[in-house]
Amino acid sequence: MDIKIFDSYNIRARVSVYIIIIAPIILTLYVVYEPVRSFTFSVVLVAIMTSFSNYLFALQRYKQRGGKRRNTAAEFLYIDDAHIDGKTKQRYYRKLSEIDKSFEAMNQPVDSEEFRQTCYSAIQWLRSNTRNNKLVQEENMLCGFYKNLISLKSVGIAFTIVAILILIISSAPTTPLSFVQSKTNMILIFVDIGVLLFWGLGVNEKIHSVLCEKYAYALLETLDTLPDRINENKL
Repeated sequence: MDIKIFDSYNIRARVSVYIIIIAPIILTLYVVYEPVRSFTFSVVLVAIMTSFSNYLFALQRYKQRGGKRRNTAAEFLYIDDAHIDGKTKQRYYRKLSEIDKSFEAMNQPVDSEEFRQTCYSAIQWLRSNTRNNKLVQEENMLCGFYKNLISLKSVGIAFTIVAILILIISSAPTTPLSFVQSKTNMILIFVDIGVLLFWGLGVNEKIHSVLCEKYAYALLETLDTLPDRINENKL
């Protein structure tokens, strides 16, 4: 197995999301069904769930198909965008035009589709050349983590509802009063309600937008640390 699949980004931006999604079901199974608590069964269950995680992220890609991905950092470079002050933006334009000849449109910025495409291309270049920057890595992981939460929000809610159903079905022989009087059942129910509130209130586009902006600022600020370089593009 290639250990590289467990790098920091995968663990924090992808695996963490998967753990949050399956946690209600795993917790319910662990409490309700005693065989799950054995080491052997736990290893098998974790292996199955880990394999299933690949499907979840394939599902995420499917749900995102055809959608235009917003590039917040590129939008910050647009002439009419007010997130960055004029002087700083001019400095970024000048630096980008010196870095690569394909960004020479930055010398005379105009509000046009060509200029916007240049901004997109510049950000793509910047992402490829700042992968070792610690601040950029941190902001990118947070943004990626939250983006994955939003993409799989409906799946997370569905898994939590399934956990509640498992608890109810496992308690079916008992009366409603006995179910309510069980401290274990009530703890699990409150945990599941808390998880549902997390998905409903704690995962939203507003927070995602703020995290994307933080990442965009961190990415663009690296321009002040990069050396000037002009790439001679050969046809």
